[in-house]
Amino acid sequence: MNEFFKKISGLFVPPPESTVSVRGQGFQFKVPRGQTILESALHQGIAFPHDCKVGSCGTCKYKLISGRVNELTSSAMGLSGDLYQSGYRLGCQCIPKEDLEIELDTVLGQALVPIETSALISKQKRLAHDIIEMEVVPDKQIAFYPGQYADVECAECSAVRSYSFSAPPQPDGSLSFHVRLVPGGVFSGWLFGGDRTGATLTLRAPYGQFGLHESNATMVCVAGGTGLAPIKCVLQSMTQAQRERDVLLFFGARQQRDLYCLDEIEALQLDWGGRFELIPVLSEESSTSSWKGKRGMVTEYFKEYLTGQPYEGYLCGPPPMVDAAETELVRLGVARELVFADRFYNRPPC
Repeated sequence: MNEFFKKISGLFVPPPESTVSVRGQGFQFKVPRGQTILESALHQGIAFPHDCKVGSCGTCKYKLISGRVNELTSSAMGLSGDLYQSGYRLGCQCIPKEDLEIELDTVLGQALVPIETSALISKQKRLAHDIIEMEVVPDKQIAFYPGQYADVECAECSAVRSYSFSAPPQPDGSLSFHVRLVPGGVFSGWLFGGDRTGATLTLRAPYGQFGLHESNATMVCVAGGTGLAPIKCVLQSMTQAQRERDVLLFFGARQQRDLYCLDEIEALQLDWGGRFELIPVLSEESSTSSWKGKRGMVTEYFKEYLTGQPYEGYLCGPPPMVDAAETELVRLGVARELVFADRFYNRPPC
């Protein structure tokens, strides 16, 4: 009888790891018990499609062909009803209960393998009233592609946040991030609350698939707030030959005081081979201020600057702005597959 119950109970215990097979790609990877499909793929350096990692964007969707999964939250929250009913699920929310076969709409590739390391805050510099540039020196050197991001864990305030690298790889291995003060934000509130130089953080990186695509097309860059960080990082990393491409940089902010890093952008313009135009647009600037530039939403000015040649879109910032920019660029004739985006989702307070 004891043997019978052991066998029965064994049916309900997940294996130590499950194998995920990707149909039509000859691709397999292991998922340890308790990890999500997306988490495990990224830890193994697999370029699984994703943006937010919290179930909001739907980018990590896959079609479950066979096998069973547990969901942290229902994938229906981030997918349309039709997709969910046809078997699609979210990699960031699914933990395998057994071996799986899945199908993806994109081709997987290898990426840089993320590592975990401790890091000391070596410098913090105020860039705007609500933005700090945080420089850290990691114990282990982190290789990354400009446009990617790191998970930053602060044990002192029990928070994990994701920040894009704001500068290309440096010879001394130091890394820079732009941190915006979020109302009620645990980590940003801690950072803005005093001089944190010398404090220890834990970094896990690199993550993300945003970055430069080789082309001669004009780059239509759209940055909202600290969405400027990955775009600036990409532009600064481009070689002299790549800088022959034309660039239109739309920088969306609320007020003049929210514009920052203008000196670094000016330095890029002076060293650029092609056309490089900065178009700042303020959405909440007082009508009685000294501002002589553009007002409203960045999308209102695309038609004025896009005049028919080939374009690629590079969009970073709050999801509503990125979604609106993508929709407008596609409406103006930019192929959807040539619009690359990094949506900045706020994690709930923790």
